[in-house]
Amino acid sequence: MSSEPFDVGQDEVCPECGARRAAADKICWLCAAPLQRVTTPLEISARDLVGPPHIERFSFALSTVMLVITLASVCFGLLAVAPGLAVPMCVLLVPVFVRTMMVVRRREAAGMSVSPLQKVGLFLGSFAVATILSVVIAVAAFCSFCGVCLVVISGDSSYGGSETLLWGIGMCSAAAAAVVAIVFIFKWIRRRYQRDIRGE
Repeated sequence: MSSEPFDVGQDEVCPECGARRAAADKICWLCAAPLQRVTTPLEISARDLVGPPHIERFSFALSTVMLVITLASVCFGLLAVAPGLAVPMCVLLVPVFVRTMMVVRRREAAGMSVSPLQKVGLFLGSFAVATILSVVIAVAAFCSFCGVCLVVISGDSSYGGSETLLWGIGMCSAAAAAVVAIVFIFKWIRRRYQRDIRGE
């Protein structure tokens, strides 16, 4: 009766001389031929249990798809009715939508569920902030342009002289205040983004 627990397989002998080998041997003990590592049945079963690495695929929830369809409908409707309003609206909606999706993905990656109502709330909040920021930027640009023009033409007495200069200085001051407001808004947006990710 053989004392071996199981028969020696083809991969458990040296391919050169046929001598018995262990699974971890790198060279044959008899002929010194290089050996390839043998995968044991226990390792094979453990590998099969673990399976291939899970690859997370980018997917959209139904509420996200509905939000995209709604935004597309609004944009196409504005393009048909008021093209002049639709173009800046579409430009404004793109970063708002991207920010909302980034916050939702970061929350879901952290294990926090985001309801459709919360997605709408995040989108509307981002849209309101983006609208305010756009208005402040427009005010800063308008005041800067008008202020510089008034200061330049104030040297000609036919355009008002010192009174025009005062108006120009006032417009430049308003532009500087708007720029400071833009800086504070950007800082607030950054802090708000971190709080939105944490779900606060």
